Amino acid sequence: MPIDTKHPNYIARSEDWLDCRNSHDGQRAIKAAGERYLPRLKGQTDAEYNAYKGRALFYSITAKTVSALQGMSLSKAPELKYPEKMKSFFEDKSGTQFYELLSSAVVEVLLTGRYGALIDRPADGGQPYVTVYPTENIINWATDDEGQYTMVVLKEVYFERDTSDKYVLIEKVRYRELWIENGELHITVHTPQDPKNETFAPGTVTTITNTGVAMKTIPFFCVNPVGVGIDPVKPPMMDIVDINLSHYRTSADLEHGRHFTGLPTPYIVGGASDSKMNIGSTSAWIIPDPSAKVGFLEFTGTGLGSLEKALSEKQSQLASLSARLIDNSTRGSEAAETVKLRYLSETASLVSVVRAIEAFLNLVYNTIAEMEGLGKNSVTVSLDKDFLASKMSAADLTAWVNAYLAGGVTKEMLVHALKRGDALPPPGTDAGTIPDRPPLPPTQTSPSPPTKQ
Repeated sequence: MPIDTKHPNYIARSEDWLDCRNSHDGQRAIKAAGERYLPRLKGQTDAEYNAYKGRALFYSITAKTVSALQGMSLSKAPELKYPEKMKSFFEDKSGTQFYELLSSAVVEVLLTGRYGALIDRPADGGQPYVTVYPTENIINWATDDEGQYTMVVLKEVYFERDTSDKYVLIEKVRYRELWIENGELHITVHTPQDPKNETFAPGTVTTITNTGVAMKTIPFFCVNPVGVGIDPVKPPMMDIVDINLSHYRTSADLEHGRHFTGLPTPYIVGGASDSKMNIGSTSAWIIPDPSAKVGFLEFTGTGLGSLEKALSEKQSQLASLSARLIDNSTRGSEAAETVKLRYLSETASLVSVVRAIEAFLNLVYNTIAEMEGLGKNSVTVSLDKDFLASKMSAADLTAWVNAYLAGGVTKEMLVHALKRGDALPPPGTDAGTIPDRPPLPPTQTSPSPPTKQ
């Protein structure tokens, strides 16, 4: 079989990924796909179909939902612990840095349900680096009885400059194959042998070293919505995408009907004219037959009402699934706890995604630490998962500070409450220090801490 052979589980999910990706990219991508998402009506010519498609509206709720969930999950900075030697991995420098990997992982796992990262090292033994792969580029894999990778094939898209024109770039595809043989890691890159990227030839076999020794495992990690793993699962956005596409088709039918019924059509019964008759206040009609009837054909009835109702129902379904963006309820009158309960099911799935990504990031960066000789478990990444925690009110803040000053709570308890209540400045801001409280008089009783956080 050729190197671009795809795993059966890849094939089973590839159509879902395409629908999710196009829906996220928006109206232009959806309409460019033509009849994949909007079938042609019977008898339509190309011009009629293009007009039918052009009148339709694709409501970009998929992208807005992903963006909202991403913002919710990253609203608080992660807590990081790492050796000083690894500081460059968590700073804004060239290459795939920590925050770029975190942000892209959240989007990709929500949208397609899988994301991968390969840890590589230059052939001269330089610092390790991370290369990321969307789910469409993780095409084949195999594992042993213990779940360890024995083979992974990754698709890579790159560009070469045209030799006949330095301003033209030609898109190329290659495949990076990693496998374990005789207990050691081997790597080769299969490059295209023809202009159409249909045949490939393997290059030199190399490896990745761990403190100078060839690695015995494949340093590739995948994350999906339920944990660390390479097998594709249903994308979290799939249900929203399905309704989003159905909403688009209903929009096309509704706008098509409105186009043909919205404007009245003039008619004449019993009259004839040898000249072209124009409509407008500056035009006059002369009809010789006094018994002729003149009027307008206008649409009546409820034919379009069913389409309008269907559109409204699908928007309500999208509202319940996206949980945020096209909800027609009056949120301004809702109590905070009501909002929290209404969003509970959505945040529960987001929590599982964030927990999986947290485990994924810990694996990636602890593997880098081990490759650098810094030991196992020297990196700790903790992501915030309490997305709907209420901001501490002024009254609660005063109660906590008074309880601290009166000896009812420790400084550590106060700092924890301030963090939970989002009452501390952002990380990196000079927030000063919390002073030690003065000693209490011997007869004073310490009050109890507030019950609200």
